[in-house]
Amino acid sequence: MELHEFAALAEPLLARSAAGEAEHGFALVEGRTATADEIAVVERRLGIALPEKYKAFIVRFGGGMFGYVELFPVVAEPQEYGDDLCTVNDQEFPDRSFVAVAAVGTGDHWGFPVEDGRCLEQVWFHFHAAGDDEIVAADFLKFLAAHALRP
Repeated sequence: MELHEFAALAEPLLARSAAGEAEHGFALVEGRTATADEIAVVERRLGIALPEKYKAFIVRFGGGMFGYVELFPVVAEPQEYGDDLCTVNDQEFPDRSFVAVAAVGTGDHWGFPVEDGRCLEQVWFHFHAAGDDEIVAADFLKFLAAHALRP
């Protein structure tokens, strides 16, 4: 899936988010974007290369709440307590075998396995306890289409 295809699928969510924010002060999409330079800083700090589709999504739509998934933002805001991409991965995956991009809410994470310093395109479900990780989508945009746009 390409970004323009995903953007078309996300239009109803974006419209509901704008309407909800206007009416109730609550958005379904936080839109905590990051620039390409900010993403490059995070890649250097983590010592990995993030997938291109993930980076394109973050530049256009951003981290934070996106429909039914809460993505770790690339850039932390001052009032936050460690839920940004670097902080979470420094704590949870210091060996850089996996890069978590979203918490599942059970101590488990969605993210990318890392091979030779490069994140794979596929999104995997990483179990915090015993168990084999499972592939959930061929790429980040397909993952969001399946999990963020639908309850």
